[in-house]
Amino acid sequence: MSDLTNEPLGAGRVETRELDQEVRTSFLDYAMSVIVSRALPDVRDGLKPVHRRVLYAMHEAGLQPNRPTRKSARVVGDVMGNYHPHGDSAIYDALVRLAQPFSMRYPLIDGQGYFGSVDGDPAGAMRYCLTGDTRVATPEGTVRLDSIVPDAEPESDNPVSLEVLDRLGRPVRASMFFHSGEHPTLRLRTVEGFGLKGTVNHPVLCLVDMAGVPLLMWKLLDEVARGDRVLVLRKARADSGEISNRDHATATLMGAFVAEGWFGKRRGGFNNVDREFFETVLSVYDEVVGGPRYVYERTIRSGSLLRELDVHNLESVRRSPLACLVGVSSAEKEIPELVWRSPLAFKQAFLRALFTGDGSCSLLPRNSIQISYSTRSDKLADDIQKLLLEFGVISRLCRYAKGEVKVVIGNRRDARLFATRVGFLGAKQLKLEQALISLPSLGALRSRDRVPHVADYIRAESGATSVNRDWLGRHNVDHIERWQQGGTAIRERIASEEVKNVIEPLVSGDYYYATVESVTVGAVEPVYSLRVDTDDHAFVTNGFISHNTECRLSRMATELLRDIDADTVDFEPNYDESRRQPTVLPSRFPNLLVNGSSGIAVGMATNVPPHNLGEVVEGIIAMIEDPNIDVERLSQHIKGPDFPTGGSIVGRGGIRDAYRSGRGRITVRGRAHIEQLRGGKSAIIITELPYGVRKAGEGGVIEKIADLVKAGTLTEVPMSDEALQDHSDKEGMRIYVELKREAVPQVALNKLFKLTPLQTTFGYNAVALVDGVPKTLSLLELIRHYLEYQREVVTRRSKFELRKAEKQAHVLEGYLKALDQLDAVIALIRAAADTDEARTGLQRDFELSEIQAQAILDLRLSRLTKLAREEIQRDYADLQERIAELRAILGDPARIDGVIREELLEIKEAYGKSDDRRTEIVQAEDELELEDLIAEEDMVIAITRSNYIKRLPVTTYREQRRGGIGVMGMDLKDEDYIEHLFVASTHDYILFFTNVGKVYRLKVHELPLGSRQSKGRAIQNLLPFRQDEQVRAVVQTRNFEESEYLVFATKKGVVKKTRLSAYNTPLRSDGIIAIKMRDGDELVGVRHASGSDDVLMVSRKGQAIRFHETDVRPMGRDASGVQGMRLRTADEVIAVNIAHDDADVLVVTENGYGKRTPVRDYPVKGRGGLGVKTVQLTEAKGQLAGSRVVRDGYQVMLISDGGTVIRMAVDDIKRSGRSTQGVIVMRLREGEHVSSLAPVVEPAEDKSDAPNELEPVLEP
Repeated sequence: MSDLTNEPLGAGRVETRELDQEVRTSFLDYAMSVIVSRALPDVRDGLKPVHRRVLYAMHEAGLQPNRPTRKSARVVGDVMGNYHPHGDSAIYDALVRLAQPFSMRYPLIDGQGYFGSVDGDPAGAMRYCLTGDTRVATPEGTVRLDSIVPDAEPESDNPVSLEVLDRLGRPVRASMFFHSGEHPTLRLRTVEGFGLKGTVNHPVLCLVDMAGVPLLMWKLLDEVARGDRVLVLRKARADSGEISNRDHATATLMGAFVAEGWFGKRRGGFNNVDREFFETVLSVYDEVVGGPRYVYERTIRSGSLLRELDVHNLESVRRSPLACLVGVSSAEKEIPELVWRSPLAFKQAFLRALFTGDGSCSLLPRNSIQISYSTRSDKLADDIQKLLLEFGVISRLCRYAKGEVKVVIGNRRDARLFATRVGFLGAKQLKLEQALISLPSLGALRSRDRVPHVADYIRAESGATSVNRDWLGRHNVDHIERWQQGGTAIRERIASEEVKNVIEPLVSGDYYYATVESVTVGAVEPVYSLRVDTDDHAFVTNGFISHNTECRLSRMATELLRDIDADTVDFEPNYDESRRQPTVLPSRFPNLLVNGSSGIAVGMATNVPPHNLGEVVEGIIAMIEDPNIDVERLSQHIKGPDFPTGGSIVGRGGIRDAYRSGRGRITVRGRAHIEQLRGGKSAIIITELPYGVRKAGEGGVIEKIADLVKAGTLTEVPMSDEALQDHSDKEGMRIYVELKREAVPQVALNKLFKLTPLQTTFGYNAVALVDGVPKTLSLLELIRHYLEYQREVVTRRSKFELRKAEKQAHVLEGYLKALDQLDAVIALIRAAADTDEARTGLQRDFELSEIQAQAILDLRLSRLTKLAREEIQRDYADLQERIAELRAILGDPARIDGVIREELLEIKEAYGKSDDRRTEIVQAEDELELEDLIAEEDMVIAITRSNYIKRLPVTTYREQRRGGIGVMGMDLKDEDYIEHLFVASTHDYILFFTNVGKVYRLKVHELPLGSRQSKGRAIQNLLPFRQDEQVRAVVQTRNFEESEYLVFATKKGVVKKTRLSAYNTPLRSDGIIAIKMRDGDELVGVRHASGSDDVLMVSRKGQAIRFHETDVRPMGRDASGVQGMRLRTADEVIAVNIAHDDADVLVVTENGYGKRTPVRDYPVKGRGGLGVKTVQLTEAKGQLAGSRVVRDGYQVMLISDGGTVIRMAVDDIKRSGRSTQGVIVMRLREGEHVSSLAPVVEPAEDKSDAPNELEPVLEP
């Protein structure tokens, strides 16, 4: 035995090795190949090889964000053929992930079509190519696929403007026709005879039984198996109206001759035993064709009299629509193209004549009926079956010995549709109608037209009463006819709304569920496709439903590829050395951190979560500014992972461990809130899921909750289908979990977190390739490696640009030398015998380089003008400046870092400026102070206008009568007063809304405990207010259920309505956005709203608008709102209130005038108007200073800018109309003005009633 040497093995040489040594070596080679070439990302660009090759191939193909999309199959083919010699499915899966917004924080591919879902549904097929004889349904008719662009070149994309029918039979636009070249095909054939030929990746829509639930799913042709049920659209086409008599005659004639006519090369004819039909055909022949013809009669063997039309001269026929039938044998007949492209009425006349000629109807045993058409042409039978679909009629193809094929309509539903939508002519139609009348009603229930899997699903999942379950078990609830005749009765017996929602689209009758008989290998044929401009790209082909996906690079992907042509990265040969590919992309943003990566190699794995682009950029800049920064300070910028699906991260401990060591376990929760229902019930609403968790399907959250309910573990949820429903739609996710009346909602929610994937763990494992070697990297190392790589990229780009600039400057320098001695240069060139002599002379006489001399010889005469000389001088000066700048950058590492910083900030500005975090980071339970250690006690909370706050036990208040702690007991400045006074538990929250639109939160027990006389502490000492940030509203809440909504109003007239429950989220120490403020705007006020109130906004210039709260749709926390009140120049909103007709609107002007006006005097208007006048303002009275909605018995404070405060009862203020000026309510010194109006907040007289009489927060 010998050791393995490095010498190449020659012919006939055998190297002997120990088996265990060979296995170890081979496995190590394999493991390193998987690690380096497949499974792990490069730390520099965050991409695996397959992702990098997909993006580079798309870049090479010009699939930029501003260019049209291209079929995904073409992209996959380019990648597989040029760079990645592996299976196309693996490449397509990689492409799909780059396009999924629920997988990528910033998708790198812009996908059109269906790219999967958060439920785990697979993406649409990348290629849906069909053979040219496939019929495409359009509103105007049905066309062959290869006839749409007849002269299309193979492998070409051809713009078209065409309407086709989508999966629901609706007209939609197709904008591109693809000739995809020649490909192997598969042929699908159903038991009924429907057929389709396409590539192996062509998808068809199928009905499948998924864990007992009937669901629609796309299956590729090579996945379809015998017995599968495929959907065939049988929705009747829209009637296009009447046709002319001439067209009707043409259609009748063509149908008759396709059925019973014939044409040889020299003569033709038609015969039939039905005299009435024969005479009709003879009449339309004369009308449409004309010319000489003969008529005969003869008795045939059956004794019937056969009438014959004989044509000996075909000259007139060849000029008529019948020309397409000349020379066609009976076995070669097909429906003429004219019929396919004609309106529905034309097709009806054609089919009516066709079936009258060679069709029949008859009653069969067991109360059944059959309509049939007999032919010897397979193509004609296939065509008739497709054409009947346009009338909603299903038929079967039956093949017999000796080549006969029958098109059979074999159940009463379709026979009735045929009779009313197509029919026969004459006696045969009468026979059909009488046969249908004679059938007993119960015969319909024996129809074979059923919806698979529906009956079992209804009976198993309906949750109906025992009586209804028995009824559903005894009746055929999967028959289309029963649903059409008695669907209401079935629905009434199904208790589950979810079951109804699942089956409704299946039992509509729009689809027939054909049974697959075979999928066989076809020939290699040219195949074609269409781009349909809808979400699913679906259209109808031969009755089947088709779709695909297309793609192009996203804007974000261009930043990964930017400067790739500037010598920023190394290139290497591809697998067959026919092309070159980049070893890494320039990656102008940190993709590994921003989009994350996951993969399993041999003996190792990686799982890096995505992060927020803006935070990561700030972190990199922090490292540039302080290379010695530690993880703790870096974490101040990069808060934690930011998942595309949102949710919450529970606790910072897992993040700290992960960032320090590269490994950690991060607890991730979905987002859920509790809604109150009628009757005292409540429901948990799940709106976001943890990253990577499915909503529905196997292993999904919904299935897991249902399992827990059935097992009796989740006892808080009723055991009914209505209690667990998926209300998700295009607006977002909404999983509805209804709770029992006696259930404690928070306990139920905690169970969901504990027992379902609504809370899961993300295993952070930052393994990436560093110089081709896998390493586990801390956050500092990840950023440091990226920063080092960007320094290399900027350096290489700068050197490239410097070389390019110096070369251009060298040429321009030669131009300037030549222009200084232009006459001599021209003379030398004219005297030279040839170009070589001229070039040599220029180099010799003018000290030019060969490059400069050649450039002068190539110079156009137009460049010799004075203006051109000045332009060259400017260009030369600019180049010299750029060269100096590039040399300075290359000579100073700090300048390189400055370039990186500037370009990262540009990317942040372009892509991350308005991209807030989607994933909240909340404290873990073990990181919170335990409230169990704090006694629950009622407290009186007092907040003054000057933002002083304190709390004291309500028992202290009860020891004091009127004038105790409420007002007179506090040590206040003369100009200060209590603005908010209310009772709250030590376990309650207080929300503080500020003028800049932020909200802060404190627990009551976190407020300073004061004495009766103390003035409390400034709120600014408790909360991190910015300079000039002021409290505008305060909300006290225990469980965020005190009202349905909060209504916000701003100075510029913007109004927003948000559910109070939306603020039931952990707040950052520096607060969160409560309303997104527009530039120059401020929050004016916040009011509770029930969902059905009226909102009243008042402006400084005396306008007021009242509108229904329902005019403002509910919005999220970070929304900016909509225009509630339109304002004139220099006007602004000063107050917002909830309007009640039994109250008054109190207004006070700057110069001390005021009045009360009944709220009912303010008409309800539409949101966004100027409103109506609320007071007649004059220069003497000034503008409005304040407004409140008040009732009799209220007291108010008026405060002037000079520090004067007066208190008065609203009853003392005169009540008058809207257009009046008001009366003096406050006398002011010269130069003094009213600055604000506020209600007097004071406890009641009787101490026993005190806690209940304290004014509610935010209400007048």
